[in-house]
Amino acid sequence: MHNEDFDIKIFSPIKITKSQESEPVVIVDEMKRQVISGNLQKARMLGKLIADSFHEAAEKEELWNMAHDCNITDLDRRIKDQAIILSVFTAEYVFNHYMPDPLLSTTAISTLYDTLTEDSPELYSNLLASTAFSFYYMNLDGKETAPEVIGKTFAVLCDDDDNEDLLCYGKTVFVTSLENYKKAVESVDFSQ
Repeated sequence: MHNEDFDIKIFSPIKITKSQESEPVVIVDEMKRQVISGNLQKARMLGKLIADSFHEAAEKEELWNMAHDCNITDLDRRIKDQAIILSVFTAEYVFNHYMPDPLLSTTAISTLYDTLTEDSPELYSNLLASTAFSFYYMNLDGKETAPEVIGKTFAVLCDDDDNEDLLCYGKTVFVTSLENYKKAVESVDFSQ
């Protein structure tokens, strides 16, 4: 038996630079700073507050009022679920774009989903099964997004692409949620 070594490749080890080596230390230091300042706790409270608002919006008929303003007279479960999913997407979007630090954003998002898992497991299951977030993210243009595009995406996800009332409803849910969640983030006094 003849062994050929021509197909064996020898890889040299990757050199880790000093900055890469210290990156975990920087993250841990930043985490400590955020804990000591109280910012991490504030981010958790914000995530829980917003997660609780999804259920409240459905119960207070806030979603129905927005639908009525857009001439939707039959707010069925499917459309209402899509509106709540859009609200959750908007919360994640706001956390990612308006929180003062990525660590705080991640903490708020994590708490939001932890709260949904505990308090609204059916909604959380719907979120996991839905492809809506992918469609909304595909339509984002950098940091800012056009509400009309989100409204159109919402109508598509409701299986009625050309329905102007659904487009209006999706746009309204997005804009209203965006304003409310931005105000909630701005109301928190994060330490610098």
